[in-house]
Amino acid sequence: MTVKPFARRIPLSIRLLTLGLWVYVGGAVLPPFLMAGGLADPASVLYTLYSFTCHQLPQRSFFLFGEQPTYTLADLRERVGLERLPDYPWPRAFRGDPRIGWKIALCQRDLAIYTAMALTVTLMLLQGRPWRPLPIWAFLAFGLAPIALDGGSQFVSYVLALIGPFTPRESTPFLRVLTGALFGSTFAWTLFSRLWLLEWAAWEERSHRD
Repeated sequence: MTVKPFARRIPLSIRLLTLGLWVYVGGAVLPPFLMAGGLADPASVLYTLYSFTCHQLPQRSFFLFGEQPTYTLADLRERVGLERLPDYPWPRAFRGDPRIGWKIALCQRDLAIYTAMALTVTLMLLQGRPWRPLPIWAFLAFGLAPIALDGGSQFVSYVLALIGPFTPRESTPFLRVLTGALFGSTFAWTLFSRLWLLEWAAWEERSHRD
């Protein structure tokens, strides 16, 4: 799309979407700080709100203000005991404690997805223009395929374990962050660039009518 120089403004929709992404990421990181500061009630509200968009499994989440940033399910069982891990092996309600630390309200993969989206669009904003839209095939190959392979194989392995003698495959924090970041950045590159250019094209069309 060719756009006249006077139309090269940053669309309000892009600004608002970018702000929304950072608010969403910031809201997910805030609960551990609130818990550490003794503000359990507002932290609980945020944990509850984010539970509608994320499974929040502690074995797949980052922790702040504790002994280490991540824990396996075995680590958690050893440190806090089964009685404090409701619905084990899916203890999503466990939020942490002063020793373990407090979990972020988004799992590792979701946190990487939305942070990468926010960073990608922010870089475009700083440059004052959209990047050349990423081809759909590139998004499918480099954004969707890795996350589908890692997350999908993990899910299938747990299903197989329910019906037979099969050891479930648990991904790693590194793979969750990597595949999440790849998906988030390529998704933003694919979608936001096109949205931005469409806004410019709409401005140009209106200018021709005026």
